[in-house]
Amino acid sequence: MNPFALVALSACAAAMIGAAAAYFVRVRMPRPPVGVYAASDIAFLSVGVVVAPLLYLSLSGAAVSAVFGLVLGLAVQFTLAPVCGGRWAWAPALAATAVTAAFAFADRPVAVRVCTDLLLVVAVVGVANLWAQSGMRPVHVAAFAAVLTGYDLVATTLTRVTLDFATQVQGRPFAPMFALTGGDRPVAIGLGDLLLLVLFPTGQTTGRTGPAGGRVDGRAGRPGAGRLSRGHLVRGGRGPGPGHGPDPGAGPPRGRASGPRGSGGDPDGVSIPRPVPWTRRGDGSPRSVW
Repeated sequence: MNPFALVALSACAAAMIGAAAAYFVRVRMPRPPVGVYAASDIAFLSVGVVVAPLLYLSLSGAAVSAVFGLVLGLAVQFTLAPVCGGRWAWAPALAATAVTAAFAFADRPVAVRVCTDLLLVVAVVGVANLWAQSGMRPVHVAAFAAVLTGYDLVATTLTRVTLDFATQVQGRPFAPMFALTGGDRPVAIGLGDLLLLVLFPTGQTTGRTGPAGGRVDGRAGRPGAGRLSRGHLVRGGRGPGPGHGPDPGAGPPRGRASGPRGSGGDPDGVSIPRPVPWTRRGDGSPRSVW
């Protein structure tokens, strides 16, 4: 096995981690309607990781390539959508998928491997950020890693599942492995291991400053779960509904007050949350929230 290829593979993995971190800082992905990540979600992902290779082994190599081609194309599209728009993101996603398939039909293995690797990089960066920005917490990532470690021990050491699957997809377009070399003993890393490698440092940012200064909250599963706007309590980006506005008899609502040092605001010149009067639906008594 080429030692220089191993060093290059490690460098590529480090570059993907950096790309995922840069994407996390600069891009805010649309929050999927999955709610808050819980132990049941990690269990569902783990079952999928364990069962999927067994299902793929029952399919032909061409069918597996078609499935992964569809998956990678969709992953590239939703990764690029926040950057260039949903409709415009379809163009590079479809073009990259079509070019990879064309190289496969033309029997150009090196070009197929390069195109597949590029698709995998974009897909891994997008999926890792989707999970991290949707509220996956470090404890979830650690649990997922523990399951994958046990699965790899069984599938790679005790059985032939990994070997048979790698043999089935080796050299094919959209193979779920980042490969730098070809041949019988390629220098490569599987998609699951690569995703976990990129996800773990990206998932550590949950609960810290996220894209555009927002805060990724693992409890709420989205940046900026609650905030005060125009004197109202806003949840999930929607304004107050009927019966939830300020009490008309309580005077003008007070939001955040700020001022220079020595003034009535905060001595450090930063915003201070003030109580905001509002009325509960069906209850005429005023309430105050911070």
